[in-house]
Amino acid sequence: MAEIAKRGPLVAMIRAAGNGELPRGWLCLVEGETTPQTQCALLVETEDDELEEVAPRLGYPRLGLDTDTIEDIFYGAARLTENPSDDQLLRAFEYYCNHDAFISDIDAPVPPPLTEGQIADWRRNLDRQFYETLGAERELVRCQTAGCQRGAISLSLFCRPHHFESVKGKPSPFDD
Repeated sequence: MAEIAKRGPLVAMIRAAGNGELPRGWLCLVEGETTPQTQCALLVETEDDELEEVAPRLGYPRLGLDTDTIEDIFYGAARLTENPSDDQLLRAFEYYCNHDAFISDIDAPVPPPLTEGQIADWRRNLDRQFYETLGAERELVRCQTAGCQRGAISLSLFCRPHHFESVKGKPSPFDD
């Protein structure tokens, strides 16, 4: 069963992690806006899949990060500026939470998370890049998909759209 090992403001917990003063566990936060003073708790002796159930019952419904990652966030911020301020540590924490990456410039504004449209465009570009790597279809070897009159690509039984579908598990948005 999970138990609370330590409670306190978010930035104090980040600093404690950076100083090696936090046991291994998961930081969970109260609801609301995230500020340097946001109250949080470090949960220990729990399975990861148990956190989503236990943390809200203890009053900390927002799952944060594990101790090792919080330490890395602190060290990353400290490499960028000798003594990071509370706001800089918060910025580094939020950046990691939103982008699954460490902040590279402590004073740069944090970019907003990608929109659904931007994610869709990014995926479409990746799909197009993959589609382009499939190469030309052979004129003398027909696609093995029933009713398809296109040629199969090299090293495949399928044309470009049907090979895309077999690999990606979704219909090809391209047919050129």
